[in-house]
Amino acid sequence: MSENGDHSGAATASPEIRDITVIGAGPVGLITAFWAGMREASARIIDSLPEIGGQLTTLYPEKWIFDVPGYPRVLAKDLVEQLRRQSLEQFDVPVLLETTAHKVTYEPDPTDPEREVIRLETDAGDLLTRTVVIAGGHGAFEPKRLPGFDMTPWEGRGAHYLVGEKAAFAGKKVVIVGGGDSACDWVVNLLDTADTITLVHRREEFRAHEATVAEVRAAAAAGQVDLRTPYEIKRIEGNGQIERITLSRADDEGDEVELSCDVVLLQLGFKTALGPLKEWPLEIQKGAIVVDALMKTSMEGVWAAGDITTFDGKLKLIATGFAESAIAVAQAVHHIRPDMRLQPKYSTNTGVPGSVEGEA
Repeated sequence: MSENGDHSGAATASPEIRDITVIGAGPVGLITAFWAGMREASARIIDSLPEIGGQLTTLYPEKWIFDVPGYPRVLAKDLVEQLRRQSLEQFDVPVLLETTAHKVTYEPDPTDPEREVIRLETDAGDLLTRTVVIAGGHGAFEPKRLPGFDMTPWEGRGAHYLVGEKAAFAGKKVVIVGGGDSACDWVVNLLDTADTITLVHRREEFRAHEATVAEVRAAAAAGQVDLRTPYEIKRIEGNGQIERITLSRADDEGDEVELSCDVVLLQLGFKTALGPLKEWPLEIQKGAIVVDALMKTSMEGVWAAGDITTFDGKLKLIATGFAESAIAVAQAVHHIRPDMRLQPKYSTNTGVPGSVEGEA
């Protein structure tokens, strides 16, 4: 996606100074651009991934999300599309994909030498911005590998870490490995798609949300899911593709069970990293950026919102990230234009800046 508003792919940056540069094109980054538009602040988004949507697009585009206000349930990819329309399309926000911000420096604003602007050194060239809002989710991420068993020979031959389209599992014998939210969510999501589902976890107890675990156990009681706890993968066999899997009890290796299997879906969580942000003069705690009650970081002109932040009482939810980004944008806009009120006008009274009254 380019600086001219074309959202089709990565492009070279322009020298234009934007009011707010958002780092991260996940759900919180997208809504940050919306809040900027509502405050009539110019924005751009950069993201190291090749598509917008962050983890929603990369990790689970066809998973249902149940805790976004206003949606009893919504597919992750559909939420991304709605956010794209609400933010990028409505306010013509340029996006630079496959673009990482490596270094940050401060220099005089060429339009007002008494003020500073931030220069971001990126893969797409240098960007000038008056403020930055970091909304990079968990940062860069990659799937965790299965401990104690090398899945490498089977990757691309039936072993999967990510699900692009669940239709790829239609009629398949699927073994899901893991005990967290993603593993249990995929059990529920594949009930109407897979031929058979086996959930394997090396412990008796699950780490997933209680309501989802209850659904999984109910499906197991109804014969829809083969629940194997505490079991681990001991052996995989097949001719070019996975055909059979042997499980053994974690507390008794002699207790084995062999299953027919087409797909092993490994849902063991993800390792995350801040990447180049670690080199910025940010205060970091346990891999997260420390912010105050106003979402301000330790750097001048830089705020943060979403899962990448930490503070007392932090809740890692999309809903709270949306609220945090509204606070961050209000503070950033006030930093740029101190005469502007922190409290925005209500959209019920004002509508969307630049829109025609009565238009949807």
